[in-house]
Amino acid sequence: MKHKSIKYFFTFLFLLFITISGYSQKEFFRSKQIFTNEQMSNFYSSVTIHEGLVIFNANDYHLYVYNKKDGSLKWSVETNYKSTIPVFVQDSIIYAAISKKEIHQAAQFDLANGDLIKALPFGPLATKPLIKNGMLYGTAIYNFGCILAYDLEKDTVVWSRFIAHGFSRQPYYFENKFMANAEANNWVALSYDGVLLDTTCAVKASIFVEDIPCVKTFTALTHDGLEIKGKLADDIFGTDFFDVPEIITTGNFTVILSGDKISILSKKLKLKQQVEVSSLAEELADNYSTKLLKADDENLWLIYSNHLLQYNHTIKKLVRLTDLTPWQPNSVLLDGENIWLISGKDGLLYGLGL
Repeated sequence: MKHKSIKYFFTFLFLLFITISGYSQKEFFRSKQIFTNEQMSNFYSSVTIHEGLVIFNANDYHLYVYNKKDGSLKWSVETNYKSTIPVFVQDSIIYAAISKKEIHQAAQFDLANGDLIKALPFGPLATKPLIKNGMLYGTAIYNFGCILAYDLEKDTVVWSRFIAHGFSRQPYYFENKFMANAEANNWVALSYDGVLLDTTCAVKASIFVEDIPCVKTFTALTHDGLEIKGKLADDIFGTDFFDVPEIITTGNFTVILSGDKISILSKKLKLKQQVEVSSLAEELADNYSTKLLKADDENLWLIYSNHLLQYNHTIKKLVRLTDLTPWQPNSVLLDGENIWLISGKDGLLYGLGL
């Protein structure tokens, strides 16, 4: 029985090795742009998947839209603007950005053919907007950084509020209100009419945004709407944290990447687990930044040292390690069993099958 147990043990180890290491990548798509050295030295690029289309905001200041099924180019358009912020698509309209005579504006493009519908009366969107009841709500480069409401039919900014560097943080949108960042860990609650919902606080806010008297102070909200602050925030982010946090919420968990550390919160701010990314793949040299890509109630996916890691946080095991070093991934999107990535080596868009 002892020899049989040892045999089963080594069989298990072999199968585990195959599970983690036995994945190869098949390149099924490569875009055909040729970027200049100047375009590559000023590297700003992003990719978006919308239904059956892949939208590539490339280093040559063009938008390219490809059919995901066969890789054919549907259309391309010159925008004179490139960004790491993915374009936004709703109601067959792409919200991207254009630049004319060094004036940068948000713009609408027809998803079907790439035709410019119109330039919008504010700068490029900085976060994913919300479109509700004929209004677009979002943060943009407008009056030095604002949260604003734009009437889609009247082509008018109905209201805007200065939030300075807070415009780079994704607002939290709720049914009857939303919360916008007003720099650092300061958040302000507003109605969809742009009215401040708290103006009677005992202690006035001491922030650069002078016309906002009252704020709530927290780092982020969890999947169940609770504030991450105080000691818990220090345990997760550290005491000198100023970056935009990488957070993905699922139905039951909040997954956070801060530096080399993954923190997973369950309901009511319970810290389910923390794990260092470097401990999941100790054989990899930590020479590259880490990026959280996706999470669900069982797994999370991230890029670490040019590798795609799939970590099962339920059983606390690394279940997949995929080497993407030949492509030097700069931006990555997961699409079922496929990967779409922008290469940091040549700036091209690639499609890979796992």
